Amino acid sequence: MNDFDFNKTTKSIQHISDWFEKNQCNSLLVTSLFDDIPGVSFFIKDRDHRLVMVNAGFLPRLGLSQEELFGKSDFDIFPARLAEHFRRDDREIFESKKPKLNILELVFNSQGLPDWYLTNKYPLFNDRKDVIGLMGTVRPYGDGEKKELKWERDDEIGRAVNHIRNHFRGEISISDLVRISGLTHRKLHRGFVELFGIAPMQFITRTRIEAACDDLLSSSNKLSVIAKENGFYDQSSFTQLFRRQMKITPLKYRKQKGFI
Repeated sequence: MNDFDFNKTTKSIQHISDWFEKNQCNSLLVTSLFDDIPGVSFFIKDRDHRLVMVNAGFLPRLGLSQEELFGKSDFDIFPARLAEHFRRDDREIFESKKPKLNILELVFNSQGLPDWYLTNKYPLFNDRKDVIGLMGTVRPYGDGEKKELKWERDDEIGRAVNHIRNHFRGEISISDLVRISGLTHRKLHRGFVELFGIAPMQFITRTRIEAACDDLLSSSNKLSVIAKENGFYDQSSFTQLFRRQMKITPLKYRKQKGFI
């Protein structure tokens, strides 16, 4: 979203807000709209990163009521790795006063499989144009009969992503993805870059590193074991790739988070 589009959107939102205030109508009633959109979760946070509200569709994911959620931060609810990502994005929005769109988040389910979620976040302003918080939506990556996200229109990329989801802990080659997707090497690469902003092998590496981050903070396994269980060739390559993405070594990451 460029500056022109964002300024136009901000003016439109202000116009709607003025209309609600003039007619003495509670604008928060609009948030109930999200309860009827399948798969979409909605949330509002204050400037201190505390949850103010979420829609009913978000509650089952968190296992808490609205009253229990109020005032909690991401670090009270999510694994440290995810909470750190959320906090970093929030701070960027507060500083830039601009939205962050199409954020691809990886969440690992109880079976250890990665589920991707697409998040959009928007700053919330007061009458003085100060950022007082943010609001956002979260939508799950859909496969099978779910066709919720924009890249789901591309069945070939969808097959490649699903293969990565189920096999990222083992060996995956570009030739595997070419064969499974039915795309040429060039079209596969272009599709991943257009949809995710990174090449297929970078996408695989990112998935493995995110999984390793969870393991580093939730198990006492040695680095060599974590490397092997998450599809890395050896501990050396794991450390090198981890540092390249996380700007810190796996051991320092673990120590920094107070695990050891």
